[in-house]
Amino acid sequence: LATSFHQLIIPMAFLGFAIGMVDSSMMPELGNLVDIRHTAVYGGVYAIGDIAFCLGFAVGPSLSGLLVRSIGFRSMLNGIGVICLIYCPLLFFLKDPPHRKEEDEKHENSHLVFGEKTKVKYANFSEELMEDDKICNDKR
Repeated sequence: LATSFHQLIIPMAFLGFAIGMVDSSMMPELGNLVDIRHTAVYGGVYAIGDIAFCLGFAVGPSLSGLLVRSIGFRSMLNGIGVICLIYCPLLFFLKDPPHRKEEDEKHENSHLVFGEKTKVKYANFSEELMEDDKICNDKR
C-alpha cells in the first residue's frame, strides 16, 4: 500500500484517464439511444448521465468507507466485480436497440399550425451554404 501521497500520483492519473474514457464513450451512446428511440433532444439525457457520475463521486467515498469497515476491502472489491459480471449481459441490449415506430415519427413531424397539420422541414446551415453557392455560381 502507499505510504505517501507521491506514490498515489500515477495511479490517480490512470484512474482519471479511465473515468474520462468511460465518460467520453457513454455520452455519445446516450445521445444515440435518444436519437433512435425518442425526440432528438439531448439536454435531459446528458443531465441524467452527469447526475449519475456526480452522485457516484459524492456518495461513493462515504459508502465505500462504511463497506470497508464492515466487510473488508477485498470482499468489497469482489462484490463490485460480481455486480459488474451480473450487469454485463444487459449490455447486449445496447448492441441493437429497438427503434421507434414509424407512426411515432410521423406524429412527431406533424404539428398544428392555425388548426392544420403541417410538415416541418429541418434544415441545417451547410444546406443553406450549398444553396448560396449554387445561386452565386448560377449568376456567374
